[in-house]
Amino acid sequence: MSYEEETEDIPFTAEMEAEFRQIARDNAPARLAQLAKAQDDTDAFTHLPYAAAAAFHLEQFADARQFAERALVLASAFKVNWNYGNAIHLGHTVLGLLALNAKDNATAINELYESGKMPGSPQLNSFGPTMQLARALLKEGHVEPVLAYLNQCREFWEMGGIWLDLWERKIREGHIPNFFQHNNV
Repeated sequence: MSYEEETEDIPFTAEMEAEFRQIARDNAPARLAQLAKAQDDTDAFTHLPYAAAAAFHLEQFADARQFAERALVLASAFKVNWNYGNAIHLGHTVLGLLALNAKDNATAINELYESGKMPGSPQLNSFGPTMQLARALLKEGHVEPVLAYLNQCREFWEMGGIWLDLWERKIREGHIPNFFQHNNV
């Protein structure tokens, strides 16, 4: 059994999910502090996507929305920046998670699609995207949008084929993948 299969074979318990959330909350203040130190739009653009996710994890939802939206607005001026794909991906992911919190599944699904419409980045191309919004949508029963998102991910995450194949198979079998290493930002 491959490493990827082993990580997906382990049941993802509520306790494990709580641990992932706690790790994200523990890391959040440092990410917000990095944004607070930004001297200009270039610095801010580097930190905004991660600050948006950090604010979301701390349940500072207004800040999360503001940071995500600002990252997306600034993205048009930074299309050749290494962080462009991260900003698009995380900005839309956070907006999708916020929509899910507001019980607006249609907007959350649209944000999932938008999060996959980018050229990738050094991080996304190597380590892959966050699956936090995809997992949340699967819990709500939205299988087809998540499968479409996985196909979008194939466009930029060439190294992730084994993960994407495994997750697709599990979803088609009626399971929610663990997404262990891709569950938080």
